[in-house]
Amino acid sequence: MRGYIYFCHRFRIIPITVTSNHPDAPDAPQLSEVFRTRSELQKILWITGIWMFFSIGQSIYDQMVLLSADAQPASGSFWTNLLINALATGLAGLIGGAIMISYLQRWVRNNPYGQAILFILLAFTLIICFVAVLAFVTRASLSGEESIVKRNFLSNIGQHVRSLGFLKDYLLWLLIVMLTIAGSLISDKYGPGNLRSFFMGRYFRPQREEHIFMFLDLRSSTYIAQVLGEQQYFNFIKDVIRDATPVILRHKGRIYQYVGDEITVSWWLQEGLSRLNCIRCPMEVRKVFNHRSSYYTAVYGVVPDFKAGLHCGHVMVGEIGVVKRDIAFSGEVVGTAARIQNRCNHLEVNLLISQDLKDQLPWEGSKLIPEHKGDLLIKGKMINLPLYTVNPETPA
Repeated sequence: MRGYIYFCHRFRIIPITVTSNHPDAPDAPQLSEVFRTRSELQKILWITGIWMFFSIGQSIYDQMVLLSADAQPASGSFWTNLLINALATGLAGLIGGAIMISYLQRWVRNNPYGQAILFILLAFTLIICFVAVLAFVTRASLSGEESIVKRNFLSNIGQHVRSLGFLKDYLLWLLIVMLTIAGSLISDKYGPGNLRSFFMGRYFRPQREEHIFMFLDLRSSTYIAQVLGEQQYFNFIKDVIRDATPVILRHKGRIYQYVGDEITVSWWLQEGLSRLNCIRCPMEVRKVFNHRSSYYTAVYGVVPDFKAGLHCGHVMVGEIGVVKRDIAFSGEVVGTAARIQNRCNHLEVNLLISQDLKDQLPWEGSKLIPEHKGDLLIKGKMINLPLYTVNPETPA
């Protein structure tokens, strides 16, 4: 099915062809991939560092066991074994972390959790065997036992793999891998930083905090859904969220909710104000979709366009729920931010912020200029809240 969607932006009308089939889409443009790659690289380095920490701890524990039994390691000194184990684990962390971050998320999106985790565990079993054999050969070579490597190589390797020491290491690292996978999935479920808050019990009792809220809403979503159809529109929203999320995280935002085609984002006040993170975030999201326009046009026939409303103030934050426990925000600020976003269509802008937020942002040197566009009547208080859009500074 082919149709035409006309987006009106101010006084321009842009015709876009909508296609319900999936042609051979071009590769994703580079900007969103840069954001995603940077975030994934940080996670991989974290996994590698944590695994190396466990490896060093395991080496120290093994040495203490040997000393308590007045025994010596089978090959090499303690420091040699410690160095080899740390380097081998670092290599495993880089390879395994890349598989976990890149492929686990992709498999989880397209397959049941069980199949994705089974695939990851199989891959890690192969990695553990490879790294164990590499460490065994390196340890033997450094300790002057080249004969172990040169003579009956496969037999010696097979004997090492069948040993109780290898089985112990395999089971230990299999447990560590499973805990890493579980931690990654839980962290993605609750969002970066929220998992730590859960464990520390930060919001077990409601806390009054100052936050910035942004409501990011897809333009013309109803009409797009009608043209694309239910399944195609659902895939469209999944792609949109997948591309927008890394940009939000890069600007220190925290995903509060996905509600249909709307994303609600929160910042702790100082993190949102710093470097104008809360303002640059929706601007960078727009850049990502502009760079991804060829992909979205080829696959869906439409390029996503967003409007955003931002407000700041004090809210109550706390854990809520019995079965699906979550961190929830309550306060006038949240509702006001949603109403500010709703004013974007009326004022014909893509971004609106409140004066409360505008007055606290460090504009100097940013090359961005706030422009007053109108007011929002705050019901109950009977006051008008001035609203501003943000424009790039015009060269003199």
